[in-house]
Amino acid sequence: MEQPTERRVRKVSVNEFIPLLEMVESGKCVLIDVRSPDEFRNEKVEGAKNVPVDTIKNSMDDIDRDIALLIYCKTGNRSLRAVEQLLQMGFKDVMMLDGGINAWKAHCRK
Repeated sequence: MEQPTERRVRKVSVNEFIPLLEMVESGKCVLIDVRSPDEFRNEKVEGAKNVPVDTIKNSMDDIDRDIALLIYCKTGNRSLRAVEQLLQMGFKDVMMLDGGINAWKAHCRK
């Protein structure tokens, strides 16, 4: 049975992710990496802000609740946890990269 959060979150494929990065560059979307600071330092998607999943509730006060958020982690598990928290906090447009940075790296290697 599908969890309620999974129905509300929009999972985007790598192909959908690419045009969304233009929205990040123009300030219409915030790209958030919910992995640890060490993981973020080792590799990241350009333009991402590092907000580890365990700090989401205390780190998002400065972000407009109406702006689109694009979340990623390594494979998608932490992203789903982060999305659930963000929706509870009142963010309205929350998307996550399906497959996380691993899917992005596989696409970039093609």
